[in-house]
Amino acid sequence: MQVRRWVFVAGAMLLGAGLTACGTPANDFEAGECTNDDLTGSIGEIDTVDCDEVHTAEAFAQFDIDGDDFPGTAEIQTEGAEGCQGDRFEEYVGIPYAESIYLANGIVPSEDSWDAGDRTVICVIGGTTDGSDLEGSAEGSNE
Repeated sequence: MQVRRWVFVAGAMLLGAGLTACGTPANDFEAGECTNDDLTGSIGEIDTVDCDEVHTAEAFAQFDIDGDDFPGTAEIQTEGAEGCQGDRFEEYVGIPYAESIYLANGIVPSEDSWDAGDRTVICVIGGTTDGSDLEGSAEGSNE
């Protein structure tokens, strides 16, 4: 099982336990899936929930980081945040990140999962700028 880490950029993202529907390996958490799991620290599996229900996080994109050697924690966190808060975010939500009510970042490979071949960043919306949880999908919301 590959272990991934959640990265914070700005604001307090409140992520906690909630109703679970099914466990998904972290690397398979895909755009349009939602969760109430705590996405901090080491993540092996993510329990998904219906996005129409109140939830704390929604995946919206994935991309790979190039390279053979682990770039370091700070660099991988920066690359993950930049990759999730640019075009990928705007394509999913409908407006630029800086104009949105949503907080977004990336679940990035840990050094251990990198050494096992993991290069995938999973972009996740993790709440709103006013601290609210999410209800309904952020896809195409223009918020």
